[in-house]
Amino acid sequence: MGGAADLFTRHVFLDLETTGLDPRVDEVIELGCLFYENGREVDRFARLYSASKPLPLTIRRLTGLTDGDLAGKPRFGTDLAELRERLTGWTVVAHNAPFEKGFLPDLLGPIRAPVLDSCELMHYLHPELPSHSLESLLRWAGLALRQPHRAVSDCESVHAVLVRAMERCVREGRGDDVADLLAALDPRPGREHGGGAFDYEEWPLVDLLSRLHAACRAVSAPLALETQGFLRGRPERRRAGGVTALPEPDADTPVLPVRPEEVTAVLGAGGALERMEEGFVSRPAQLEVAQAVARALSDGGQVAVEAGTGTGKSLAYLAPAALFAARNGRKVGVAPHTKTLQDQLLEKDLPRLHRALNGAFGYALLKGQTNYLCRRRALEATRVEPGMGHSARAPRAYLRAYLRRSGEGDLDRLSHWFRERFPVLLGLVPAVRSEAATTLGDKCPHFHRCFYHSAVAQAREADVLVINQSLAFAWPARYPKLEHLVLDEAHEVEDVATTAQTVELSDGAFQRLTERLHGRDGRHGLFAELRRALSASRREDARALMGEVEDGLRRLLDEARGLGMGVTELCEPSATAVGEDADEGAYAPELRVTAAVRALPAWEPVRDGLEAVRGALQALHTLLAVRVLAALPELAARMPALERELSGATTELGELALLASELSGEPAPGRCYSATAEPKRQRWSVSAQPVDVSGYVSRDFAASKRSLVLASATLGPGDGVPFVLRRLGLDGRGEQPAPRLVRAPSPFRLREQALVVLVTDAPRAHEEAFVEWAALRISGLARTMGGRLLGLFASTRRMERVGAEVRARLEPLGIEVMRQSRGHSRSLAARQERDTGTVLLGTKSFWQGVDIPGRGVGCVFIDKLPLEPALRPLVAAREEPLSREGGEYLGFLQYRLPRALLLLRQGVGRLIRSTTDRGVVILADPGHPSYRGHLMNALDGYRVEALPWAQARLRIHGVLKETGLTVDSAPERSWG
Repeated sequence: MGGAADLFTRHVFLDLETTGLDPRVDEVIELGCLFYENGREVDRFARLYSASKPLPLTIRRLTGLTDGDLAGKPRFGTDLAELRERLTGWTVVAHNAPFEKGFLPDLLGPIRAPVLDSCELMHYLHPELPSHSLESLLRWAGLALRQPHRAVSDCESVHAVLVRAMERCVREGRGDDVADLLAALDPRPGREHGGGAFDYEEWPLVDLLSRLHAACRAVSAPLALETQGFLRGRPERRRAGGVTALPEPDADTPVLPVRPEEVTAVLGAGGALERMEEGFVSRPAQLEVAQAVARALSDGGQVAVEAGTGTGKSLAYLAPAALFAARNGRKVGVAPHTKTLQDQLLEKDLPRLHRALNGAFGYALLKGQTNYLCRRRALEATRVEPGMGHSARAPRAYLRAYLRRSGEGDLDRLSHWFRERFPVLLGLVPAVRSEAATTLGDKCPHFHRCFYHSAVAQAREADVLVINQSLAFAWPARYPKLEHLVLDEAHEVEDVATTAQTVELSDGAFQRLTERLHGRDGRHGLFAELRRALSASRREDARALMGEVEDGLRRLLDEARGLGMGVTELCEPSATAVGEDADEGAYAPELRVTAAVRALPAWEPVRDGLEAVRGALQALHTLLAVRVLAALPELAARMPALERELSGATTELGELALLASELSGEPAPGRCYSATAEPKRQRWSVSAQPVDVSGYVSRDFAASKRSLVLASATLGPGDGVPFVLRRLGLDGRGEQPAPRLVRAPSPFRLREQALVVLVTDAPRAHEEAFVEWAALRISGLARTMGGRLLGLFASTRRMERVGAEVRARLEPLGIEVMRQSRGHSRSLAARQERDTGTVLLGTKSFWQGVDIPGRGVGCVFIDKLPLEPALRPLVAAREEPLSREGGEYLGFLQYRLPRALLLLRQGVGRLIRSTTDRGVVILADPGHPSYRGHLMNALDGYRVEALPWAQARLRIHGVLKETGLTVDSAPERSWG
């Protein structure tokens, strides 16, 4: 075959199919191998093995294998001797090799088979890829996807991907990249990249990379010209033709307005977006919203938009924002709350609009500084030391590769797989991120290749900036001026503003500080560098000074441990407090620190502990910021990087001291103080939050914007001034008039397309009986529809318990049950959209962050009205003033209930995502009948019926049958 394939000199590609993921209980049902010698395939085989129990549905779907295919086959292990003989002397290649090693210890262990993990290798060669799953890598390589998954076909896929990746390395002249990987990964002294056998775990990886390095050096590298200035943004996001954005105008420069006909020319019938023929259809409600946004941007002021499902809200504000920003040189920020919506704007809506307007505007993503990788700090933190094992070297090699290959240096895009496979990576992240206190600015040798400074430069060249709400509330002065802002998902703004005004001291803060000063996982901390610098200064008191510094840190950590013990003892009684809902057990024990609590004897150790911590923080701050700097007067000139690291540490110490001072002092009016503790995990925290953010939002934040757009599918239940605007102080009570309110109804016929059933006689969601009740109904509904069910839960624990019961009932019937897991929300939603024979269960992020149009969802099952626990400190503090005139129930009606109804409306909206969608929403536990009217009002526009289950199931089945969603005509047999 030649080329990169020749690098596989004696390698066997191995893959397994199993009955599950746990080697302790699951079994091997297929083993496949492809043998390559000097680039040529010399052998292959595949064997099936019987299982002790029927194959799970997920495995049957994934592999295409059936129980009949395995009938009469031997059990795995009966041929181990033969397999060992065939594999001896070969390097095993497997994708996500720990999986294979977990199932094959008796095969690979005795023959000491070297194992190369192709997933790990691809992380080094292409760390910038969003996913390293085999399916994603095949798409990246332009290779055909092989379905279903079988052992030999997966071996072929892995081989093809690796060959394609290494061919690119050679063709692109990436010898320096590979050499840098070897320098980090190869533990041999001298690192002679000549190959050869040596005995350690990472030998197969280092051996292959050595061969790849030699291949890269044998080919002339293509000439690459260095561009001047900062790193450029993606070409598809910039203005067409290399046109730059207009310079930022003076404050008194007149605004060039966006005229109504210009908005219509983009979004109207026959407009630019329709002419693109990408499925866009003009909608009157969308055009109405866009005209309102255009007026707000052009004239100044505030507008609040409540745009129902299907309105096309995103393009309704993006189109006038792009037109306005491009002609005025005034940037418009677009700040959603969820990453899901942020990704939608960047990957779908803005590219579509950019094409429709022929690149007449530019856009960029901008994050807070600590989200970016710092080249200088990363190169320092990823240095390897003699004696480091592979678990320490691997994350350093990965970060160095990410430095070379990433275009943005976004730390959020570091691989979840790599973080879990090599946990040391988590400890390295704080040491490699960019910080205001540690940056060298234009004195840094990497300044023009700095990810953070490049992102800011790209933002200055853009017209529309995609940010998030947290950054909008903490906008740095060094960022471009942002006087025009769109806050999408505005129902989340109160929580974001609350977080922005919250202070917290916790065990985690001291752990991060310790890692900064002392280092972690083989990484030297600041103290080691200071010790070397002081030693080099030849000062007589250098050793004594560092001794004082070390003693200062020890004292601080001792005081922090004492504070943690005090907080834990203070909180322990609250752990046994009984609330209205047993779901509160899912929260860490929280205690509201009221005047009554401060009078308790148990508060005294906490108060004293806070004061002692504050004193220790200030003392250590003085040692570093005054005495160490005095001992090293030329530090900034001779060792600027170390001076900046010292500045970062003293800044952190100062900030922690201020937190301890606020928390230990007299309580400030309008603040809610609380303490939390998790004794088993040795976690604790003390915090202060704002009870009311309306003044902060309306006066300090909103008033500073020339124009402000608040958009959401739900701003509040009922008519009148929306709940969200009241909570934010944007209801006209103060000096500023209330925002103009635009309510754009959904173009969908919700009353015809959806039935919402409130079950009146189900067990309460927190009762034990609910798990069995819900599992029976979900499995019955899924059986009736052949899947097509989305379950939304207010409690992760309840979702897991119900999910286990549902899976046991449905998978023998051929219906797969999927549950939400970290980092997989989008892929699960996409799977549900294209595969109707599934059930998908999720918690809070699924209530408003999942879009599954089409026949993937015919029923949304909601476990309960998502009320927050009444005993949570901030909830109690916010309901307290509302309850003074009408009792606790009035506070509930004015705070917790409207917030729950907002989220409920979002959850109900998961059902109808297009004009052709039909189905049923079931709210199993709608709460007490006393507020049923509020609930019905919040669901205005839908057909809502409150029924006991005996009537509800017949009504539901009738609707499902009428809409063609049934495959089983006898609900009474399976619905309970």
